[in-house]
Amino acid sequence: MPTLCSHKECTGCATCFAVCPQHAISMEKDIYGFLYPKIDHNKCIECNLCEKKCPLLHKQEYKIPEKIIACYWKDEKKRIESTSGGIGTLLAQEFIKNNGIIYGCAFTPPFNICHIRCTTIENILRLRGSKYVQSEIHETYTKINEDLKTQKNVLFIGTPCQIAGIKARFPKHPNLFTVELICHGVPSCKFLKESIPSNILKKRIKQINFRSNSQYKFSLIEDNQILPSYQRPLSNDLYMKAFFNGITYRPSCLSCHFARKERNADMTIGDFWGLKSTKITDINKGVSLVLINTNAGKTLFNLCSDSLYSEERPYKEALDANEPLNHPIKKSIRYNVFRTLYPHFGYKYSLFFALPDKILAMKIKYYLKHNK
Repeated sequence: MPTLCSHKECTGCATCFAVCPQHAISMEKDIYGFLYPKIDHNKCIECNLCEKKCPLLHKQEYKIPEKIIACYWKDEKKRIESTSGGIGTLLAQEFIKNNGIIYGCAFTPPFNICHIRCTTIENILRLRGSKYVQSEIHETYTKINEDLKTQKNVLFIGTPCQIAGIKARFPKHPNLFTVELICHGVPSCKFLKESIPSNILKKRIKQINFRSNSQYKFSLIEDNQILPSYQRPLSNDLYMKAFFNGITYRPSCLSCHFARKERNADMTIGDFWGLKSTKITDINKGVSLVLINTNAGKTLFNLCSDSLYSEERPYKEALDANEPLNHPIKKSIRYNVFRTLYPHFGYKYSLFFALPDKILAMKIKYYLKHNK
């Protein structure tokens, strides 16, 4: 019988699910809401294709970036509407204009985060903004395969582990372009949902903003209007407090194979933290970090370079301010506390036990601000 990667290492990339010719593998959620493969041994023919294609069981092709760029969208309005300088939205827009197809992470009602297929400028607006949650991609493999068969150019944007899965399923395909997001780690959508009050979940939520208009505010959108009862600074949000302290991540994030200087995608994008001696003066409006890793990455950057202000930078500058470009996030004892308590006490109570000092400080700060 095939042997998949360990539960601890599995990223949920779903490559095994996608390559199985017998549909003998399903993706099922564990108690924490993370997807893992499950083999139906009655259907399995022991071809071991799942084992052969798993990116965690085989050495990946990594490259040191050829160029390191700090940039932002020259259109100030669009730059502010986006996050991290706007490179992701701008690139997707230009790729669509050149008759390409985009796959990226979006909120899908009633309440899920998954990758969607985009063929219009209107579609890609759903991809805009940072997502601090893991996206489901297992249902996109079939669609990507169909698009590649028609010789369409396809751009997949996702986390490094998702990129590894896509590249394992479609190795060295000339029409497949990949952009990875600098990733600290991913909580499950179940955690996100459980962090929101039930009366809010009953509303017709159409969008989630983790960072709104270059402000670090977490908000929910109902029928194109921000819910005033659910808009708060990230520092005052329980879900984001858990995220920034790294206690709700998928277990594989803590030993991430892709948190390293060498990269696996054509292009890597994220926030450019720690800029020094730069001509960029309005850093607070967002500055993108772009790592060009392959010739395909150069092609992608050239699609949108005319609309960008850009500067080449030393790689060390980016490495010094981005922990995931060096090594996985360090595991905290708080992580074990949360994981142990969650099955018995649920999301919020487990966080109170895991982060008592952080949550108390958050509540005191909130009280003082609103009771002056």
